[in-house]
Amino acid sequence: MHAQPKTQVFYDGACSICTREIRLLRHWDRAEKLELIDIATPAFDEHAWPVSLADMNAALHVRATDGAWLTGMAATRHVYRTVGRGWMVAFTGWPLLSRVFDRAYAWFATHRMPISARLGMRRCADGACRVA
Repeated sequence: MHAQPKTQVFYDGACSICTREIRLLRHWDRAEKLELIDIATPAFDEHAWPVSLADMNAALHVRATDGAWLTGMAATRHVYRTVGRGWMVAFTGWPLLSRVFDRAYAWFATHRMPISARLGMRRCADGACRVA
C-alpha cells in the first residue's frame, strides 16, 4: 500500500503569527493530509525546490498533491479546504472580494514581522526574531 501524497505547506517558522496558524492547521489536520515545511530552519534546503527562498518568504507557498504550486490567499484557501475548514475562508475567493483579500494578504506577508512585534509576539531585528 502506497502512502497518499500530502499537500506541502512552506511556512516561515520565524514568524510568530504564521506559526500560530500552523499550530491550528496541525490540530485540524486529523487525516494528516499536510506536510508542514518550515523554511526558516537551518535544515531547510532551498535548492531542493523550484521556488526560491526569497519567493517563499514573500508569500505562503503550497504544493498541492497534483504538483501544482499555489501562493498567497489561493494557497491559504487550498490548505483550509484540505483540512476541512474551507468554509472559514471561502468568502475570500468570491469574485468581488478576492482582489481585496489578495492585496491584503500581500500587505500582511510583507509586514508580518513588524506586525508580530507590535502584537508583542516577538521582537524582530534585521529579519530575525526571538521570543520576547
